[in-house]
Amino acid sequence: MRILDLKDPGQLKTLSIPQLESLAQEIRSFLIQSLSKTGGHLSSNLGIVELTLALHYVFESPKDRLLFDVGHQSYVHKILTGRAPRFATLRQRHGLSGFQKREESPHDPWEAGHSSTSLSAALGLAVARDLQKESGEVISVIGDGALTGGMAMEALNNIGMRKEKVIIVYNDNDMSISPNHAGFKNHLTTLRSSRAYRSVKRDVKAGLEPSPALLNGLSSIRDVLRDSLVDGGLFQQFGLDYLGPVDGHNLPELIRTLETAREHHGSVVVHVRTRKGMGYAPAQQDRTGQWHGVPPFDPATGRFRSSGCAGEESWSLIIADAVSRLAAKDPRITVLTPAMANGSKLLQFAAKYPDRFFDCGIAEEHTVTAAGGMAAGGLRPFVSIYSSFLQRAYDQVLHDVARQHLPVVFGVDRAGLVGEDGDTHQGIYDIAFLRTIPDVVICQPKDAQEAQDLVYSAFLHSDPCFIRYPRGTTAAKRKDVLEEIQTGTWTWFDEGTPEQIVITYGPEVDRVREKAKVNGTGLRVVNARFFKPVDEAMIRELFAMGLPVTVFETDVSQGGLSSAIRDCLAKSGDPVPAFHVIGLPDAFIPHGSVRALRKEEGISLEDLFDWIERKSGTDNRQAEGTRRVDAGVRPSSGEPGPSSGNGSLS
Repeated sequence: MRILDLKDPGQLKTLSIPQLESLAQEIRSFLIQSLSKTGGHLSSNLGIVELTLALHYVFESPKDRLLFDVGHQSYVHKILTGRAPRFATLRQRHGLSGFQKREESPHDPWEAGHSSTSLSAALGLAVARDLQKESGEVISVIGDGALTGGMAMEALNNIGMRKEKVIIVYNDNDMSISPNHAGFKNHLTTLRSSRAYRSVKRDVKAGLEPSPALLNGLSSIRDVLRDSLVDGGLFQQFGLDYLGPVDGHNLPELIRTLETAREHHGSVVVHVRTRKGMGYAPAQQDRTGQWHGVPPFDPATGRFRSSGCAGEESWSLIIADAVSRLAAKDPRITVLTPAMANGSKLLQFAAKYPDRFFDCGIAEEHTVTAAGGMAAGGLRPFVSIYSSFLQRAYDQVLHDVARQHLPVVFGVDRAGLVGEDGDTHQGIYDIAFLRTIPDVVICQPKDAQEAQDLVYSAFLHSDPCFIRYPRGTTAAKRKDVLEEIQTGTWTWFDEGTPEQIVITYGPEVDRVREKAKVNGTGLRVVNARFFKPVDEAMIRELFAMGLPVTVFETDVSQGGLSSAIRDCLAKSGDPVPAFHVIGLPDAFIPHGSVRALRKEEGISLEDLFDWIERKSGTDNRQAEGTRRVDAGVRPSSGEPGPSSGNGSLS
């Protein structure tokens, strides 16, 4: 059977085991070739091919509901449910999502881009099934990395005490994104390698070597005992029955075990051992996580197709280097991350300062509170966390860190639109939800040099500080001397004689300036690098100039920069002067390239300058009709506005 002929997973039930095995290899080749063009999550899907085939062979989707934890390992599931012809559109605007998507197919009963949710959702679906007297199985496929998340453990505890049946497929591949750092995983490994267990093995073997038949028989019993008592012991402590471990690339064994789970009464764990990246050498040999989510690549050589520009480095690396530089002078500095060491470019720090680096696993809440504990104990922790994952630790930020005024510095990576991963990963909400927390500092650098200075400044102060920065690269300019930036200060740049004001932040500052130069547009471009606190004195000066003001923000405007400006202006009690806002709406933003999304949502540079030109034309017509004269001071062009610095590190 050809992949493109698959319309429904029920077609698999007509195939023999050899035909299924042949289809598995065809699916691997299809994934490698397709993702080499579009990019996407490769390793996790290569490792789950046989398991997904077996699941659809044994169960009947969509009557039986399959949930893939996180969802990025659902590509094989998408192929088997008739979506292979659309794979060229993967993660593109109006194309296939990189995750399970309820609106995309009836075979997708749940969707998530964050880890450790599938067990709770599965229990909820099972309760709904039983209360409504419906039939069908609920199956959650969850990796060992996801079980480091506290929510998954909470769900295991609840499932174990309930009567509703849930089938839990524990995908054990020794990896989450990068190698796991988790006590749960170590529990199984430690039991298998314990002195008592090895002594029993050795004594039995030595005593029975003269009788090979008896030895083989007892060895089989030993294997059964090991599988049930050692591997399954933890799950059984939650009150869950256990099957396995099963070779995740052995289709007959997988099918037999899943059939047993289907007929089993009550919730059961099926332990499946797979190899991440199976069948493609570069991905299979990867131990750093670089093949977890990949850009387009050459399938013959395994080389990634470069998308960066010469002389540029990732924002993540620039921030990580600044922290490492400060750590060389301050032994109190520690670094924590919830399983994003490779993505946040922290591997060099980990190698240089292994005692001061903590990969906490997929456990955002724990990571933040542990950092708070370190700060309370006299250390200066830096937490590197993606914006979309920071959402999961809001309570810990508010309750455990900010409320106690603990000096934790947060590197909020992947801030802003991230594009192809879609609405679960867009880092566009952190400004809004962090602004509600008292006594925190929220900022974003416009370039690499300002980034280094903001990192340095954050470690000089005692308030929790959040430095946000986008995915992608910027010009790599290292500073010989790091300078303190006074908290809450903005700067401005005049391009020509200002006729309008644009207030923006991050990389948009220089992009707006460059386009103003090219277009010959007279603008004052304001670098609003602090969202909390804001530069109240500069805000009042800007609006006193009497020029049209546009706030250009590339995150949600509700609760964002424009809200902060409006709140500042309202303090005087006078009517808030009108200004125009270009920002993201109060909505979830779908997947697609950042460029396509910005154009679709009306926050591209073109949209900004179209508005500026329309506004300029309107003002000119008003001036001709009324001989209106703008009030305010017109500064000389070309020079940046005020910037404070009263400290440095060479």
